[in-house]
Amino acid sequence: MVRAYYRILTFTILGACLIPLIVITCSRKSFTDDPYTNQILVMPAIILACAFALAYYALRRTRGNMEVLSEQQAQFLDRLPEKWVDLAIAASACLSILLELSVIRWQSSEFTVFSFYKNFSLLACFGGLGLGYALAGRRRIPLILAIPVFAIQDLVFKAVNRFAHGSLLVSLQATPVSEQYNMGLYAARNQFQFAAIYPFLIVVFVLTALAFLPVGQVCGRLMRRRESLHAYGLNLLGSIVGVLLTLCLSALWLPPVVWFAFCWAVILGLAAFSGRSLLLTAECALIALILLVWPSFFPLDRIYSPYQLIERGQDKSGYMEIRAAGLYYQRVFDLSTSNANRKTNERLKTAANYYELPYRVSGHPATVAVVGSGAGNDVAAALRCGVQQVDAIEIDPAIFALGDAYHPEQPYSDPRVRVWINDARTYLRNTDNTYDAIVYGLLDSHTLLSHASSVRIDSFVYTVEGFREARARLKDGGIISVSFAIMTEEIGRKIYLMLREAFDGVSPACVQAEYDTSMIFIAGKNRKVEISKDLLRETGFTDCSSQYAFLPYYPALSTDDWPFFYMPNRVFPASALGLLALAVVVFTLLTVAFSTGRPSPSHIPFFFLGAGFMLVETKGITELGLTFGNTWRVIGIVITGVLLMAYLANQTVAGLRIRRPFLPFLLLLASLGFGYGVARWGGLPSTALGRLAALVVLTCPMYFSGLVFSTLLRRSEDIGGVMALNLVGAMIGGLLEYNSMYFGFRFLYLLALGLYLAALVSYLRFRAAKT
Repeated sequence: MVRAYYRILTFTILGACLIPLIVITCSRKSFTDDPYTNQILVMPAIILACAFALAYYALRRTRGNMEVLSEQQAQFLDRLPEKWVDLAIAASACLSILLELSVIRWQSSEFTVFSFYKNFSLLACFGGLGLGYALAGRRRIPLILAIPVFAIQDLVFKAVNRFAHGSLLVSLQATPVSEQYNMGLYAARNQFQFAAIYPFLIVVFVLTALAFLPVGQVCGRLMRRRESLHAYGLNLLGSIVGVLLTLCLSALWLPPVVWFAFCWAVILGLAAFSGRSLLLTAECALIALILLVWPSFFPLDRIYSPYQLIERGQDKSGYMEIRAAGLYYQRVFDLSTSNANRKTNERLKTAANYYELPYRVSGHPATVAVVGSGAGNDVAAALRCGVQQVDAIEIDPAIFALGDAYHPEQPYSDPRVRVWINDARTYLRNTDNTYDAIVYGLLDSHTLLSHASSVRIDSFVYTVEGFREARARLKDGGIISVSFAIMTEEIGRKIYLMLREAFDGVSPACVQAEYDTSMIFIAGKNRKVEISKDLLRETGFTDCSSQYAFLPYYPALSTDDWPFFYMPNRVFPASALGLLALAVVVFTLLTVAFSTGRPSPSHIPFFFLGAGFMLVETKGITELGLTFGNTWRVIGIVITGVLLMAYLANQTVAGLRIRRPFLPFLLLLASLGFGYGVARWGGLPSTALGRLAALVVLTCPMYFSGLVFSTLLRRSEDIGGVMALNLVGAMIGGLLEYNSMYFGFRFLYLLALGLYLAALVSYLRFRAAKT
C-alpha cells in the first residue's frame, strides 16, 4: 500500500518537473539567442526540478519510517476506545468535507482555470475518498503523508505562478472546454494547446486524489467499527458540521491558511498515537501553512470573499484596480466635475461618456437600480447625472467594501444611495420598488455558482426570464441598459435577441462604446429607444442597432432551464469529453495501481445511487438557488439541507426499521417524475406559496433517495466498499452533469430517473441471484 503510494507520487513529481518542457514543446517554442527569452522558458523547469528533487529525496529517505507509522496509524484506529469511536467517525467525516470544500476553493484561488471548472477539483476529491474507502481494510494507512502531498501541490502552483511568463503561463491557464467563452481566459483551440493543459491537470488530479486517499481510509476504517446504518448517520452528522464550519469561515473572509489549519488540527488529533507521529505531522503542517501564507504575487492585496479571490492593486494612474480569480475585473475612475483631467484626458472622457450614457438616454431619471454595482463607477455616474435615489445591488460584499473604501468619488457614502448585498434576480423578484432605469453593470462572472454545476454566479441574471422580471420593475417608459464586453458578435446578437424577446418583440438600441470593447444595449418599456445623433456625435460612440438586427447569427437564447449565457448555441461540449475521459482514465489507473479488487455485486446499486444523487443534488442546488437567491449563504444552506435530508432519511430507516426498499424506490421515482412534470410545464410561481412548493418538490427526491440508500445499507456489512462505490458513482454523476449544457437542467431529471431505475434493476438481479 505505502510502496504503491510512493511509486505513484514519484511519477507525479517527475511529471510536475516536466510540465514546463511539455508546454514549451506543445506551444512550438524553441530556444533562441536571446538570454532573457531562454531564462523565461527554462526557469520554471529549473525551479520545479530543484524543489521536487528535494521533496523526492526526503520521501525516499523516510519511506521505511512512513511504513511503520502507517501501520501504527491503522492499529491506533482499531484500538481506539469505544467511547471515542462515534466522535472519531464524525470528526473524520467533518475533515473529509471541510478539506474537500477548502481544496476546491483554494485551487480556484491559486489557478484561474479551476475557477471556471470547480467540478474537476470535485472529481479529484471524490476519486481520492472513494479509493480510500475501498482500501480501508489495508494494513497501513499513510495519513501522515496527506499534508506533505498538499504542500507539494502548493509548490506546483507557486512555482508556475511565480516564475512562469508569457506563453508558458497562458498555456497552463487555457480553458479545457472551448465551447464556452470565458472573460479574459485564454481558450485552447488546437491539439497542441490541449496537450499543454492536460499534463498539468493530470498532475493536479493525482496529487489531490493521493492527499484524500488516506482521509477516506480513516473514515472507512472507523465506520467499520459500528453497525453500518449507525456509522453512516454519524458520517452525515460530521459532514453537516463541516459544511457549517465552512460557512462560518466564508462569512469571516478568512484566507486558506485558516481553512487548512482546521483540517490539519483534525489530522493531528487522528495522528496522536505516538509522540514521534505527532511531532512529524506537526512539522509537516507548519511547513504547509507557511507555503500557503507565502503569496504568489507580492504587490497585490488578497481578500478571500465568500465567492472568489479578490486582489486589489493600482493602475498607472494610482487608482484602485481589482482582479478576480487572477484576471482583470474592475478599476475605479475619478470622473467628478472637480477633476480637471476629465476634460483633457481622452481615456477619462470616454469612460465618463460610457458610464453616463444610460442616464442621458433615459432623460434624467429620478430612481435607478444599478445591478452589479461593483466598486461604484455606475453608482457615481448616476449621482453625477442628478439621480435622486439609487439602489445599488452587488452580490460580493468584498467588492462593495473595496469600492466603499477606495473609490475616489465615494458614491456609497452618498445619502441618495441604498446598498443591497444580494443576488440581482432575487432582489428584482422580491422588491416592490419601481424605477425609471435599471442599469446592468459589467457582470462578467469569473467563478462558478457552486462546485456541483457548470452554472456561473451571473448565469441566471442573463436569461430571458431574468430580463422579464427586471422589465416588471420599470415604470412606464423606463429603460433597461445592459453593458457587456462583447467577445464575439454571437454574444452581442444573443443579448440583442434576449432583450427583444423579453420586451415583446421591440428591438433594443445598440451602442458601440469606445471603452473596453463594450456594447450597450438599451430597451424601453412600452416605447422604442432611439439614440439621438447629437448624443452620438458628442460621445463619439456608434449606433449599431441596424447592424445587430440583421447579423446572420441565430444563437440559442439563455433561459432558466438552459442558463449558459457564455455558450452561443446548444452544443454538447465535445472538448469536455477529453477532460472527462482524462479524469476517468487517471482514476482507473490509480485503482489498478492500488489493486482495490472487484466490487461485490451487492454494491452495484450504490454506484447508481451515487450517480443519481449527484444529479439530483446539482439540480436541487441550481433550482433552489434560483428560487431563494444565488448567494453563497443560500447555496451553503442548500448543501447543508441536502445532508440533513439524508440524515433524516437515515434516522427514519433506523427508527421505523424499514427493511425493504421497494416503497422508497417507488416514492423516489414518483417524486422525480412529478418534479420533471412541474419543470416541463413552466415551473412554480415566484410567490411565497410557490417557493414553499418548490422547496418540497426539490427536496423530496433527496429524502427518498436517502431512504433507499439507508435501507440497502442496512443489509450490507462492508460499509467501506459501499461508500467507495457510491463515491465513484458520484464522480460519474458529476460527469453526466455536462449533459445540461446541451439538453438543459430539466434533462437531469430524466438522467436521474434512468440511474435510479438501474439501481433498482441491479438490486433485483442481485436478490434473484442470491435466492
